[in-house]
Amino acid sequence: MIIPPPRPDGRPGEYFTWSEMQTTSTGLPNAAPFSLRRNLRHLCQFILDPRREELGPIKVNSGYRSPTVNAAVGGSKTSAHMKGLAADIVSYRGDYTTADIVKAVIRLRLDVDQVIMYESGFVHVGLSENPRRQFLYKPRNGGYEPMGLDRL
Repeated sequence: MIIPPPRPDGRPGEYFTWSEMQTTSTGLPNAAPFSLRRNLRHLCQFILDPRREELGPIKVNSGYRSPTVNAAVGGSKTSAHMKGLAADIVSYRGDYTTADIVKAVIRLRLDVDQVIMYESGFVHVGLSENPRRQFLYKPRNGGYEPMGLDRL
C-alpha cells in the first residue's frame, strides 16, 4: 500500500479534516494514534477524495474508531476502522444514493478491500494490505450477502 506524504496544510486529504475522520456520536474519546494517521491519509487521498471528486460532497459517519468506540457501536472485533483503514460514508446533501457511491468505486477502479452497502443508508469502504475487492450488501435484518448488480 502506498503511503502518501503529509500534506503541506496538515489535512488528511483534499476535502477532509482530522476531525471528520475521527468523529463519533458516542461521546467517547476517539483520537487516532499518530502511527495510524498515515492510514487515514491513504484512505482520504486514494479512496475518499477521488470519490468526492466524482460525485460531490460526502459525509463521513465513522472513520477511525478507537477499540472502545468500536465496541460501543457494535463494530467487528477485527474492524478496519480501528486501523484507520475504513470509513462509513453517505451523500452530504442527499444528491446521490448509496448505489451511486458503489458505482463510483467500481467505475474509478479504486483498490478497496470491502465495500458494503447498508440498507440503513450508508456505505462502508475499507482497505487492507491485500485487498479482497468484496462488494457486499447488508439488509437491516439479515447477514451480509454478495452485492448483485440488481442492487445497483
